[in-house]
Amino acid sequence: MFFNLRSQIEVPIFMPSLAPNDAMATHVISLRDAINAHGLRSTIYADDIKAEMKSEAKPFRQFKYLPHSQSRYLLYQAATGSNLVRHLVARSEPLMIQFHNITPRSQFVAWEPGISSAMAWGRRQLETLSRHVELALAISPFNARDLINADYSKIVLSPPLIRELPRNPGSRFKSESGTLAKLLCVGRIVPNKAQEDLLRALAIYNATFEPKAKLTFVGSTVIEDYRKYLQSLVVELSISEYVEFRSSLNETELAGLFETSQLLVSASRHEGFGFPFIESMRFGLPSVAIGTTAIPESVGDGTVLVSDNDPIAMATAWNMVLSDLSLRQRLVENGYKQSKRVDLEANKVQNIAALANLVPIEGVTPAKLFYEAKKDPK
Repeated sequence: MFFNLRSQIEVPIFMPSLAPNDAMATHVISLRDAINAHGLRSTIYADDIKAEMKSEAKPFRQFKYLPHSQSRYLLYQAATGSNLVRHLVARSEPLMIQFHNITPRSQFVAWEPGISSAMAWGRRQLETLSRHVELALAISPFNARDLINADYSKIVLSPPLIRELPRNPGSRFKSESGTLAKLLCVGRIVPNKAQEDLLRALAIYNATFEPKAKLTFVGSTVIEDYRKYLQSLVVELSISEYVEFRSSLNETELAGLFETSQLLVSASRHEGFGFPFIESMRFGLPSVAIGTTAIPESVGDGTVLVSDNDPIAMATAWNMVLSDLSLRQRLVENGYKQSKRVDLEANKVQNIAALANLVPIEGVTPAKLFYEAKKDPK
């Protein structure tokens, strides 16, 4: 009797929450599909599944009481504190994590103590998990170094799976031929993204370089009081007619903004990677950001990096990119090259190879480890 062992291998993926238009959710769905395409079985389990994502995942309670299996490998997505962890470490199956980084609690403490506590809890869990995890996957070298500091013993890089948005090539020409600067910021409305610094920079840019530049924010609101603060700042700075806040958009709508904007801007103080930078590069849209955390290694030479969140420095950098055509073209070319290093299909292959360091996957050579702790001589 022929027995297909490969079909028995399971790699369930666990995450605290699955929400639409979320970078981590996009990554996890693509990873699940890639695992299944290799003949293994993967299902996403989450504690909180938003209504729009019900077809993509199952509630964690459906997994919690399943009997243990020798052919199952658990993969936890680490980015915040979660009740899932205590259940996963209690099981006998080999446990892996994929680390997306954890925003420092200091970024939230003044705005939302609950989120601040969740981040501190996540950091403590990260250290606890190091004693239970057999393989740690990091989506960037910055995250891998964080894992080394948390005493993980076996670490491999597994680059992010960033969605390919629909394209309309003619729109880029239209945006470049416009007379007014159209600035775009993509990311959740949350304190670590420091959107208030962008508003101050816009006020300076409009007063110094171009009086009618417009800035569009695209992203869901995480902390309502923070959004209200931003809206009050818009009024205080007298830039109400030049600022627009839009909630999460569908892929076609977001692609349209990438195509018709002239500059992606960011003042984020903490990134484990920075998905919007790669998305903008694919559309030939240059960007200006703060050179902190994982951002420099994620963007390469495709972004102008400012050393800190000084609004004058940011406004000056915006003007430099918008007015210097040779610099702009160089950024576009470098951005295209950098985005090719984060190609979706190639990164699926790399993620599967990363998993193969622990999971037996037929025909797949394990990826080279980023770090492996030296074993004590006996």
